[in-house]
Amino acid sequence: MAFKNRRAAKAIAVLPCEWCGWTAGRRHAAHIIDEIKSAGEGRWNALSLCPNCATVFDEVIRPKLYRALKEFGATNLPPSWSKDNKISQAIDEALEES
Repeated sequence: MAFKNRRAAKAIAVLPCEWCGWTAGRRHAAHIIDEIKSAGEGRWNALSLCPNCATVFDEVIRPKLYRALKEFGATNLPPSWSKDNKISQAIDEALEES
C-alpha cells in the first residue's frame, strides 16, 4: 500500500532493498501492516523493497505468515495479511466473472 506521506516514502525508498540488497533501480516504501489507525507510517511499519521483492512480500510472504501465525494461535493479526494485495484480488475477481 502506498504511503500518503510522500516525504516519508522517499526517505525509506532510498535505502537498498531490505531483502535482496538491490540498489540499482527504484525501490518501494512498503507497509508491513496496511495503513490504518493502529498502524501508521513510521519507519517501524515500512520496508524498502525492490519491485520484485515487494510483489513477493504482498502476494506470498504476508499471507503465508498470517496462516502460520494463526495456526500457532496468534490473535489480533492484521486483517490485511490474510490475503494478497488488492491488485491480485481484483485480477482474481475479474477472472472469476469471465
